[in-house]
Amino acid sequence: MTAIANRYEILFIYEAKDCNPNGDPLDENRPRTDPETGEATISDVRIKRTVRDYFLSLEPDVEKRLAAGREVLIRDTLKADGYLSEGKDRAEQFLTEAAKGKKGEAKRQALETAVLTGCIDARLFGATLPLGKSEPSLQLTGPVQFAAFNRSLHRVSPTMVQQTAAYAGSDKGNQKSFAERWLLPYALIAAYGVANETAAQTTGLTEADFDLLLQGLWRGTAALNTHSKLGHDPLLLIAAQYRPGYRLGALPRRVSLANQTVDDTALRSTRDFRLEIGELLAAWRDCPTLTGLRVMQDPRLCCQAGDHTGLFAELAGSAKLPVATLDL
Repeated sequence: MTAIANRYEILFIYEAKDCNPNGDPLDENRPRTDPETGEATISDVRIKRTVRDYFLSLEPDVEKRLAAGREVLIRDTLKADGYLSEGKDRAEQFLTEAAKGKKGEAKRQALETAVLTGCIDARLFGATLPLGKSEPSLQLTGPVQFAAFNRSLHRVSPTMVQQTAAYAGSDKGNQKSFAERWLLPYALIAAYGVANETAAQTTGLTEADFDLLLQGLWRGTAALNTHSKLGHDPLLLIAAQYRPGYRLGALPRRVSLANQTVDDTALRSTRDFRLEIGELLAAWRDCPTLTGLRVMQDPRLCCQAGDHTGLFAELAGSAKLPVATLDL
């Protein structure tokens, strides 16, 4: 299939309630925050993990995923001895009979073909895999990149919760121990990504792949159900399409909270605010390279553009922008 020919920007707004959107393992797994602004920060790695986990949930059989070109390269796999695979071990798992006897650049090219043919996350996000000593590494720049830190649109207040553990705290204890966990009572997060059509020519990223990415963002976020992640809900997903080589940029910084009924750290639901999108719509209206917007929205989120309120698609249509519904 043909690689994407246009540039895209993604603005994905979701809420996280009574959970830990992105814990920092070097800081007691507290929710990541900016110490200067008090905003929650969510890494690009966390967002890509959500998408990859969604892809894995669609088809549990590895061979079927490979045959469909939807295997996930970056995931935990085990070696024959039962230990977790290193990068070079994962690379060897893709070197089929066709690569036997090849060395150097020929071996790297065989690996590149196998990985890009079989793995959707490599076509989306790129890949780096070592082949071993004296062998060139596989290095592919991913067409889709998310901001290193994706921020909440307000200050947050991380909270530590204590709870009773399931077992005693020592071998001679008669009482159960206590466990601690960190969470955010509420965070409205704006994630930003770009799909680059030039890099897509190298990895073969198709429109179908890109649509699956959007599906993974929306459905994958809604499906997060681990102990620390249950409480995520997608609210607004926008895929903006531009002519090749162009984008507007800074999409999250063109939206803000308005009509707050409580202070930032007391926000608890979409009833406590509106999302002001007037600046974003105005910027797109003045952007001659924009060719279309596709939108998915939870109606719980009320958008505002100046004195007008409603769904994003309604307000974008009133601003004479080319808008269509995302079918996810």
